[in-house]
Amino acid sequence: MAYILGEREFWGLPFRVSPAVLVPRPDSETVIEAALALLPERDRAWRFLDLGLGSGCLLLTLLHLYPAATGAGLEASPEALAVARANAEALGVAGRADLRLGDWRRPGWTGGLGPVDLLVSNPPYIAAATVPTLMPEVSRHEPRLALDGGADGLDAYRAIAAGAASLVVPGGRVLLEGGEGQAPDIAGIFAAAGFAPEAPWKDLSGIERVVSLKH
Repeated sequence: MAYILGEREFWGLPFRVSPAVLVPRPDSETVIEAALALLPERDRAWRFLDLGLGSGCLLLTLLHLYPAATGAGLEASPEALAVARANAEALGVAGRADLRLGDWRRPGWTGGLGPVDLLVSNPPYIAAATVPTLMPEVSRHEPRLALDGGADGLDAYRAIAAGAASLVVPGGRVLLEGGEGQAPDIAGIFAAAGFAPEAPWKDLSGIERVVSLKH
């Protein structure tokens, strides 16, 4: 329905969507909730980074909520990047958003993206074999690039962890959305990369949805 309407609300803001992007979901608002709690100084010039922009809902919402902040975003799909850029313009934050085409699966992807105070991401976290079994409105219509997390669903987290230490300032944080039951594994991947896991953030269903890590 969101694709038919061409729009979906996220954190009270309108976001343009197309079949090139994952439809923003209430579960992902948990990332915003965590950021607001961990970074209470709303007028500070924070530096944000969003890996896997999609519609831009995470980064652009943060820039809307933190008027002195700047942010960068990386997106592997040119079509999705065009949607994110259109949303940045519509929300009036394009001047503070550096939205780039890039892929964390390729060498050198971290170049020019840091340093940042907060890295956020809702990466693909569905195990590859599970994607075809999802609800038809998801498996048939939403972009596989935004869903398929590899054999165990954790490939993206490994790639992000490998570069995160060079991007996030000491004392900075990483907030990552994950699937049900994945929080301990994600935390372990980032702990091995030098990050300190914090208490995960639960969504409205009580699922540990967002992994919080301190550098």
